[in-house]
Amino acid sequence: MNDKKKTKELIPIFFATDDNYVPFLCVALNSLIANSSPKYDYKVHVLIDTLSNENKKILCDMQTENVRVDFYSVADKLRGICERLHMRDYYTKATYYRFFVPEMFPEYDRGVYLDCDIVITDDIAKLYHAPLGKNLVAAVPDEVITDIEVFAQYSEKVLGIPRNEYFNAGILTLNLAEMRNVKIEEQFASLLGKRTYRVAQDQDYLNVICYRKTTLLATKWNKTPMPDSNRRMIPKIAHYKINFKPWRYDNIPYAELFWKYAENTHFYADLLNQKATYTAEEKLRDSMQYEGLVNLAISEVESMGAAALPAENLIFAEV
Repeated sequence: MNDKKKTKELIPIFFATDDNYVPFLCVALNSLIANSSPKYDYKVHVLIDTLSNENKKILCDMQTENVRVDFYSVADKLRGICERLHMRDYYTKATYYRFFVPEMFPEYDRGVYLDCDIVITDDIAKLYHAPLGKNLVAAVPDEVITDIEVFAQYSEKVLGIPRNEYFNAGILTLNLAEMRNVKIEEQFASLLGKRTYRVAQDQDYLNVICYRKTTLLATKWNKTPMPDSNRRMIPKIAHYKINFKPWRYDNIPYAELFWKYAENTHFYADLLNQKATYTAEEKLRDSMQYEGLVNLAISEVESMGAAALPAENLIFAEV
């Protein structure tokens, strides 16, 4: 009789963070653990440039029998392109780390990339198993692009991508094997030297490179808590992007999900305090940043004139 324990399938998951985003990563990780399945082992790869030992310990202390956490430096990857990475407002260079995953982890053929400002209400293994074929990613169309006309115009006229095909890059199933085949990191570095996308930055680059090589998923896997959201619908993943942040504002759809998974994390009291002390001046700053983003998108559209720039013209012929 064979007494060997059956090896469970490993689900590779990738986050990128710095010390400022660790509180939100803790909430996301807590929700991932709460909805994990005993059928799988989950390996959480946290991509960092620098991270305090204290925050590393806090994250490691959250590990369970089948959810493990480890840290991976992208410092070497950043050295060659750091000066060319465009940042604005609350963005940090961590947002670009997802481009490094395929080459950093050649042992994986696929994986899941997740932003920190999310809550997961279902088993993330379901997203990992999303159908890919030869597509580079599986992702959800970005509701900010599809629902807000100025950003839809930006996608179509500046990037050359139809509004319903532009995806949000915060939740991704990655076809790592195919990404290595097409040398996606090299494509990104080359495109970075040719064009500057200032509205959604890394997300724009990824959309251009992956145009027509994307499996589009249902909105429930990356739901933006916009004011007109169906509050009775429980998303598989709620994504608290832009100014839809329950740790700053009242009346955010799906806020109860965030606080549910924040409650027993190390940073719960800090998050409550952040909300209680978020000032009118800070809220005005948020509003001005969003208005600036709208004006930037308008400027980019106007600079294109009447002609759209087809995205496929920016994808390299040799790939």
